[in-house]
Amino acid sequence: MPKLSELSLKDRDKLFQKLRVEITHHSNRIEGTTLNYGETKRLLEKGITANGKPLSEQLIILGFASAYDEILRSGFTKRTLTADFIKDLHALMFNKAYDVCPEKLNTTIGAYRTDERAIKGVNVKLSLPHKIKTDLENLLYQDEPTKIEEIADFHIKFEKIHPFGDGNGRIGRLLMAMQFIRNDMIPPLIKFDDREEYIKSMSDKEALTNLLNKCQQESYKFIYNNTTDIQL
Repeated sequence: MPKLSELSLKDRDKLFQKLRVEITHHSNRIEGTTLNYGETKRLLEKGITANGKPLSEQLIILGFASAYDEILRSGFTKRTLTADFIKDLHALMFNKAYDVCPEKLNTTIGAYRTDERAIKGVNVKLSLPHKIKTDLENLLYQDEPTKIEEIADFHIKFEKIHPFGDGNGRIGRLLMAMQFIRNDMIPPLIKFDDREEYIKSMSDKEALTNLLNKCQQESYKFIYNNTTDIQL
């Protein structure tokens, strides 16, 4: 697997343009968004909304793409990962939907949750609301992850903290992409078809590491392959 710095500018630009649509679609699809790949692509690239699909979902997708753009900038400039940055990223993802249809959101944007939560299908105990701030700061205080297995470990710990009312998985996967970029690695594309394996790996660092290695290969394919499975 080549490093990002070993790619030509053309190939790197091609990769990240492709991943903007792919990661946005699949990360939101994992969380239950109903837009298919073709609808997401048209929304992001042409501004064409999907008929019959919730406006709130489409605004969140646009917000997610903006957050994706930010993690690229922050990853390449090696911006320090802080709690304030993570909260700002969360706000960026949900701002558009909040401005138009706040009643559709199940979260306070850019702020920690104040109630107890659980991850459906995962037998892990999440941080209590009054411990979220300390738990997240302790996680960020640790050494910056530099290897895939360390990024996997960070992701599992972040998801166990589960700082927000909604969007934790999407924010966590964006942070993983940023950490890959910071370490000169091609970020992984976790597809909707990987959802069950991904959820099961939330309590198994080795399993998540293996999945991320596989998903990194999926991203690498886009440099040499212009085709994708488009769901219309």
